[in-house]
Amino acid sequence: MRIQKASPDAFARRLPEVIRLYTAEYRLSPAAAREREAIMRRHIGRRRFVAFLALNGDDLLGFAYGYAGGPGEYWYDLVYEAMPPAMREAWLGEHFEFVELLVAPEARGRGLGGRLHDSLLEGRPEPVALLTVRAENALALGLYRKRGWEVLLDDFRFSRGGERFYVMGKRLMEAR
Repeated sequence: MRIQKASPDAFARRLPEVIRLYTAEYRLSPAAAREREAIMRRHIGRRRFVAFLALNGDDLLGFAYGYAGGPGEYWYDLVYEAMPPAMREAWLGEHFEFVELLVAPEARGRGLGGRLHDSLLEGRPEPVALLTVRAENALALGLYRKRGWEVLLDDFRFSRGGERFYVMGKRLMEAR
């Protein structure tokens, strides 16, 4: 098994496989899967987009991607509103949005999630990274905490009454 960087075009070509993994993991309806694919296609065009694939031969076992986030983007604007001013100043300047990390259930327990995580963050020019993770996702929370992420917000919701998420942050480099 190997971790391979994927150009935006290469990631776009593998998007049907990515969506199959995502749909299976989150039990998406066909309509929700199409919506997720459209979102991911928009993400591919974001500033400093980067993606990595976990492969066994040519079989996709997992993926991770992110980009440099900023004002006017859906996630950024929601998180901005949820954060107190001092936290905004510390975390929402130049930052990397760690958007997705998923490993197929049959490939878990082999270190692929950690390798995807580390590959995605290696050499980033942004001083900090941010992500959201479902509050009940113990597997992901364990991985992120082990790798130095801290919980910034512990009751973030994308919609009123929606599922509870954590917003987490990680310092990638010391202030220059």
